[in-house]
Amino acid sequence: MSIKVSVVVVNYNGLQYLDACLNSILKQDFRDFEVIFVDNASTDGSLEYARRHFPGLVYIANQVNLGYAGGINSGLAIAKGEYIAPVNMDTEVTSHWLAAMVDFIDTQPQVGAVCPKVLIMDQRDKVNCSGLNIHVSGLGFCRMLHSTDVPDELPFKVSGISGCSYLIKKDLFNRMGGAPGYCFMYNDDVVISWLLTEMGYEMYCLPESVIYHRYRLSMTPEKFFHLEKNRIYLIFSTLHWYTILLLSPILLIIEAMILIYSFVKGWPYPRSKFGAYLAAFKERKYIGQLRKSYQSLRRVPDFTLLRNLTWNLEWGQLFGIVRFRLRGLGRD
Repeated sequence: MSIKVSVVVVNYNGLQYLDACLNSILKQDFRDFEVIFVDNASTDGSLEYARRHFPGLVYIANQVNLGYAGGINSGLAIAKGEYIAPVNMDTEVTSHWLAAMVDFIDTQPQVGAVCPKVLIMDQRDKVNCSGLNIHVSGLGFCRMLHSTDVPDELPFKVSGISGCSYLIKKDLFNRMGGAPGYCFMYNDDVVISWLLTEMGYEMYCLPESVIYHRYRLSMTPEKFFHLEKNRIYLIFSTLHWYTILLLSPILLIIEAMILIYSFVKGWPYPRSKFGAYLAAFKERKYIGQLRKSYQSLRRVPDFTLLRNLTWNLEWGQLFGIVRFRLRGLGRD
């Protein structure tokens, strides 16, 4: 039997979030969907708990932690839906979350993916993100972060969808090879958005679709490493060499700023930054393979891609100058 949407929930030791997340998904006013629960080798009993209390789900038990992107791909491999809807475990969705996204994308053939408005779980009048603003250097920023929520907005075009929750056409997802496996953590949404733009598709945020996310703005050396490594992979696997050369003044300025930031933060951060350089160098053959694969997807030139991205930096997010202390635990 055909299914409209395959919701993919990736879990890693998320026992404390299971009830709120899964119950909210199962209370949708849209009914034509399956829920694929992918467990990334959890050790907290969350997989066993989910199987007991939510027997109607489809379960995948990975033997190792494949990361968020790898977990999504595990679900994609068996998904029956026309659309794939990955969603973070530490979220709660509203009853119209899925219907609003399906209703919109069904009537928009030029749209490859859509995302909901993401509000902060413990400050529900504050925005976590309304899509992403993706910089030409590969940096991704939460659009409208910590702004006051404005209800009843119309759908609007964005340069990127948030990995917290999105809906993407499965055939497009399969064509790009699913979520980028090299993004064990972070930036998978930036890569997916970047590739969709190169493939000639648009992305929209739908404020009618709402999800709540346990979020706090922070940075750790591990997060810094993955963000920088994944960004380097993205630039060198997608852009033509002449484009990289033309962008080199901007890219070098960004690199210098990030290096300065890392040294200000303390030794673990420059070590992570240089570790990202080293990882990219060691994996240069793999990056070359990605280039060949991604070039086969290309339907628009680099300059069309760059026109759809942002050239402005969001300083508060980039450097963490403004810190917000939010109650509760959450995924950064």
